[in-house]
Amino acid sequence: MTVPLLASGRLRTTALTLGALWALGACGGTAPDAPASNDGAAVPGRLVIVGGGLAPDNEAVYRAVLDGRDGSGPVCVLPTAGGDPEASMASAVDRLDGWGGPGTARGILIAESAPERADDPAVASQLRECGGFYFTGGSQSRVVDTFLPAGRSTLAYEALMERWRGGAVVAGSSAGAAMMGRRMIAGGGSLEALEHGVVERGPGDDDGVIVGPGMGFFDQGWLDQHFLARGRWGRLLVASMHAPAYDVGLGIDENTALVVDGAVAEVVGASGVVILDARSDLTLDLLGAGDRVDLTTLVVTPAAGREPAPAPETEPGTDPDRVDPFERWRLLRDLARTAPAREGLAYRAGDGTVLELQPLEGFRAQAAPGGAGQGPEGTARGLSAGPYRVVLTPPAGG
Repeated sequence: MTVPLLASGRLRTTALTLGALWALGACGGTAPDAPASNDGAAVPGRLVIVGGGLAPDNEAVYRAVLDGRDGSGPVCVLPTAGGDPEASMASAVDRLDGWGGPGTARGILIAESAPERADDPAVASQLRECGGFYFTGGSQSRVVDTFLPAGRSTLAYEALMERWRGGAVVAGSSAGAAMMGRRMIAGGGSLEALEHGVVERGPGDDDGVIVGPGMGFFDQGWLDQHFLARGRWGRLLVASMHAPAYDVGLGIDENTALVVDGAVAEVVGASGVVILDARSDLTLDLLGAGDRVDLTTLVVTPAAGREPAPAPETEPGTDPDRVDPFERWRLLRDLARTAPAREGLAYRAGDGTVLELQPLEGFRAQAAPGGAGQGPEGTARGLSAGPYRVVLTPPAGG
């Protein structure tokens, strides 16, 4: 898809109302939610929510997992999401052992191909011995369908939640991140979300952003993964504005984690996390490594020692008037190019929807010291920018 990049700050636009977004697509019925994640009886454990593509040498993310263990038990690897769960399990165990030493991790094979294991008392007993948990990538729907078939709690699910509520860390990458919410994004693309809206996960799955019940560890907003790398900001925007349950979305990029301790979350890793806030006006913030956010207020605390973000050189061979807003790392590259000068961005998506990002009062554009060219796609390492107001104008006649 090739679309024109519109001149920033020069368009007469109106914000897309919820009613207008309804017109872009229909929402199906509501499936039963996963059981509540925290009964208030104990402080739950840390969440390490990894956006996928975790490199073997990303020490900061692996340390966040290992430091969150509760007790002397191993980090138990759950490969339920994987298409080849045994291979996924072995790989994750090797990586965790590499950082923590032999015996740090143990695989527990709970897979869609053998769902009865989720109701095996012996398996539940193994889970209660774990100091933490790591869910591999694959399909987040496999995780929910195995641990919570038709919304029913299995013995494995109950043991897992008991340990997390008691303080054990729960980590997951890619699908292992997406499944963490009480409600989750199960599929769909950005352009399809803008064109078709929200669809409830089920036999009638269609184009749009597909949502459904998740595992119930995280209840502060929608979670999305591979976020900047795969240009998923359109689908998270639609989910945050329109899908029932949440009006906040958190998009975690590859090789990066959002580390959640209670009501505070910190960005760790190579890239960033985007926060979309549709509680009143629609705003966007990009957080870099070391930045923190209060998940109750969404107030951002930038990392100490930040410097003004450097402006990268113009991308060679790129026509600035014709770009796809949802192509690989496009949003990150454009923010890196325009944020240092406090410039806005505007795009026209393939369906004719205009998307604008307008810098707001208190705007920041910062990066890690000496980080020029060290982030994804040659952006500054630790790039932090925002807040922006997001304005959507539907296609003419839409």
